Amino acid sequence: MAYTFYYEDAERTDGTLYTRKVRHFIGRVGADAMSDRAARREHDRIMQDVNNKRGSVAPTIHGKTFLDAVGAWRRAIAPALSPATVRAMESHLKIHILPKFRESAAHGLDVATLQQFATDLVGRELSQKSIANILQTIFAILNHAGTCKMSVCKVGLENLKLGGVGPKQASCFTPSHSQAIIQAASEPHHTLFAVAALTGVRAGELLALNVADLDFTSKSADNNTRIIREPKTKNSTAKLPFGFQWCSR
Repeated sequence: MAYTFYYEDAERTDGTLYTRKVRHFIGRVGADAMSDRAARREHDRIMQDVNNKRGSVAPTIHGKTFLDAVGAWRRAIAPALSPATVRAMESHLKIHILPKFRESAAHGLDVATLQQFATDLVGRELSQKSIANILQTIFAILNHAGTCKMSVCKVGLENLKLGGVGPKQASCFTPSHSQAIIQAASEPHHTLFAVAALTGVRAGELLALNVADLDFTSKSADNNTRIIREPKTKNSTAKLPFGFQWCSR
């Protein structure tokens, strides 16, 4: 059995106020009932309502807004991330997050607030994966804010229920399309397109290759800056067959 215990203000018959302890039944937890995670999520929602009614949520403090947390993250964390990761997170901030939470208190981004934000994103016809990525940007910034002694709420994907449209069918070239593109391209694009079609390498990995890299040593190039670096994750490293002949054109 899951319960939430809290104190609330109550009024006596003579009009005076007093504080009483309340036990709120959430539900049964188990295999044939609600999950422990769902019960905790409901507990967080109830406590947020209670705190709002009692005025327990502190107001926004100058220098402690979510935008301030973003600034701290940009200075301390973003330079250590790959350029591609930072670009994606900055896109989330610019398009979805800052228009909503720029002046919000960092501690105000609680379970209820972020649940509503996630639900609103569904209306933009975003996939569940995209919504999760946007939320992960918020969590990363709040996590750093917490290490900077800013007051933040402990929220993660496990506390939220995500919706979103299904994944879209990825468009791709047919073998005949690929062959026509390769034949029509001049160098160096002719060779680049041929290697891409025959191996399936990512754009960054392809741009990092040169003649001395026939062993295909694991490295990648940023799509925009062309800076050569190690792949972002271990899963980005893979052995690729190259059973074709290099030839000049």
